[in-house]
Amino acid sequence: MPEQSNKSLILQQFIPYRMVNLSKRISDNLSQIYNSDEFGVTIPEWRILARLAEDQRLNARDIGRITQMDKSKVSRGVKQLDDKGYLIKEKDAQDNRVTYLSLSSSGLALYHELAPQALKWESRLISALDTSEYRDLMRILEKLDRQIDAMQG
Repeated sequence: MPEQSNKSLILQQFIPYRMVNLSKRISDNLSQIYNSDEFGVTIPEWRILARLAEDQRLNARDIGRITQMDKSKVSRGVKQLDDKGYLIKEKDAQDNRVTYLSLSSSGLALYHELAPQALKWESRLISALDTSEYRDLMRILEKLDRQIDAMQG
């Protein structure tokens, strides 16, 4: 672990900077698959699509919370997916302000076309790690996630 001192912050050794940059590079590179001419799906649309494939039925607020996307990105992504016919919207019977979203058959078909390509891409990325490094990475990410939760609480 780096020593804490009164030295200046060095961005290349500052974990938040490194993780944000790596995350953006990973996301941008992966987006070449689903944002291609063949699929034409944006990063927020892909995240919503993948989340709905996993959870089947969510409202926009829950999607934002789970994906860490702000309200406007979720709203725009939902509208774009809806305009393309990939969503089914259903009003909540108890609260008319809440709309539940799920994937239409064409949305599910799109997901089933994209998911194997995304997993293949991920396999190429993590091929740089051996099994032990992969397990360590997953453990480290979990620990950092829990630490953020503890720091917020």
